[in-house]
Amino acid sequence: LVMWPIHTYGSEQQKQKYLPELARGAAVGCFGLTEPDHGSDPGGMAARARAQPDGSYILTGAKTWITNAPIADVFVVWAKDDAGAIRGFILERGMPGLSTTRIEGKLSLRASTTGAIALDAVRAPPESRLSAAPPGLAGPFGCLNMARYG
Repeated sequence: LVMWPIHTYGSEQQKQKYLPELARGAAVGCFGLTEPDHGSDPGGMAARARAQPDGSYILTGAKTWITNAPIADVFVVWAKDDAGAIRGFILERGMPGLSTTRIEGKLSLRASTTGAIALDAVRAPPESRLSAAPPGLAGPFGCLNMARYG
């Protein structure tokens, strides 16, 4: 779920930077769409990406039940921009304001590391946006469809 959006919606620079490490298993990725108060209704997304004068975005919000979040190096997250369009961004562990927690005590899928992502005013540089992703739910749903049928 993290490689397909980079391959399909990412710039050549993003592809060269992330895909080789992810493909070799040298980096772990996660896909942040589900939110605490919206579950399987991503249209109600509360995460926000506020455009800044320098072309960067400030991301705020939370994602939950995200596979690999506690161990991920690369995060593909989705947030609504100032116009309300859902946009994708590539973030990296260690960015100020980006944190993860592990969900413990699950009744099933205990071998799958699952967690939450907190976006506390994460500054995403202009080159982190998945600019070829169609605005709205078509971007993340394209990823989910490929993961399910691909």
